[in-house]
Amino acid sequence: MRRVLASLPLAAILVGCAGSSSKPSDTFFENMTALCGQTVSGNVISEQEVDADWRASDLVVGPVTCEPDTIRLPLAVGEDTSRTWVLSRMDGDLIFRHEHVEPDGSPSAVTQYGGAAREGGTASRQDFPADAATKANFQENGLTASLPNVWTLSLDNDQLLYALARPATNTDPARDFRAAFQLNVKPK
Repeated sequence: MRRVLASLPLAAILVGCAGSSSKPSDTFFENMTALCGQTVSGNVISEQEVDADWRASDLVVGPVTCEPDTIRLPLAVGEDTSRTWVLSRMDGDLIFRHEHVEPDGSPSAVTQYGGAAREGGTASRQDFPADAATKANFQENGLTASLPNVWTLSLDNDQLLYALARPATNTDPARDFRAAFQLNVKPK
């Protein structure tokens, strides 16, 4: 009896901890909600020549809109407002997608690409490798160099960082695109 009673406090602590723990991807999503309603400015911080046009443009994310399981981050590159990043929770996964529209508002041929967060993410960083639907879209549109794309979103005390990385192939150089956006409100 004494042994049973002695183990009760430990059992209560473990049950309490189990109920309050969440996956790092859930915590990351909650941290991203600090951006809701904000508009933030940024710039390209990578140095690849292919990014010269973006480096010369003003980058603006926002206004960020939030629903219970979706965060929409419209991205303007200079006057081009055709892009929106979409972070959503679906069936226990954290999904990151890129929406692209044509000037008339219709979906671009290359849109809704991205993927689910891979294991090993943290409350401040998540990596999203291209999923099967993205790879099929890239194949259909002649973007085979982009098949191994991995996008990263991360938060630190005062910045939202976006990155695109892919390894070099026999025909294409490695890709290392990074942009940083100054936050108005620090993430949780």
